[in-house]
Amino acid sequence: MAQTQDAPKDDHIAEGLASVATIAGETKSADEVQDTLVSPVKLPEVPLWKQKLYYGYNFDIYFHHDSKKESRENGFSIALTPELGWRLTEKVHLGMRFGGSYANYKSLFMVTDVDLDTTYYTDLRVHVGSWEVAPYVRYKMKTLFNGKLGIWLEAHLYTGMDFPRVTEGKVQNTDYDGLRYATTYGFQVSPVITYQFNRKSTFQIFFSILSLGYSGTAYNYGNHHEYRNDVILFSGKLSNLLSNQFTPGLYGLKFGVQKSF
Repeated sequence: MAQTQDAPKDDHIAEGLASVATIAGETKSADEVQDTLVSPVKLPEVPLWKQKLYYGYNFDIYFHHDSKKESRENGFSIALTPELGWRLTEKVHLGMRFGGSYANYKSLFMVTDVDLDTTYYTDLRVHVGSWEVAPYVRYKMKTLFNGKLGIWLEAHLYTGMDFPRVTEGKVQNTDYDGLRYATTYGFQVSPVITYQFNRKSTFQIFFSILSLGYSGTAYNYGNHHEYRNDVILFSGKLSNLLSNQFTPGLYGLKFGVQKSF
């Protein structure tokens, strides 16, 4: 007895789904639909300059209290120094800081009276306005907490100008007698610690108390100039340290925030 072969069933619905699909009113083939489903979403690329360039704001607050008999000084200074930097590599950054500061302090100054052949001390209240430019390079020595905390060693050059004004005391025969302005210059090496909050914001704190370097000052008295140079050790001048007239900047804090574009 002959067997009759079943005729293939026509599944028009399956055939239709296998061939075409309608998405948002547009008819596409099944292959196109599959490509759309598996293709990853492409995020907009961040330009190179936005990845490398950053800017920031730094603040320096310093309170000085020195009660030594021959170096008495009390006062404060504040500074605002914006910066612009470039991430040369992950570990090496180049940058430039520039800005101004204001200081107000009362200090004891030694006066030598040549006519009377005597030496005495006098207190002067001094206000100083300053500006400074400081190019720097920093190297990341270590990272902690999944790369969020960075320990850097920074070296920077600096130059600027100071404009002092004495408001209390007699300036005759002191360092400020006839002084118009002073030019400062030097270099410094100190550690910096950064903490990255997110892709755009990084907090940084400078440990100036551990700094080493060199400083120079040219005093302009109008009719002549005087030059003084010194080694910087723990944020203070080595000559003051050797003469027991040195108070480290334990009351100072320099910090800032870096921002990515």
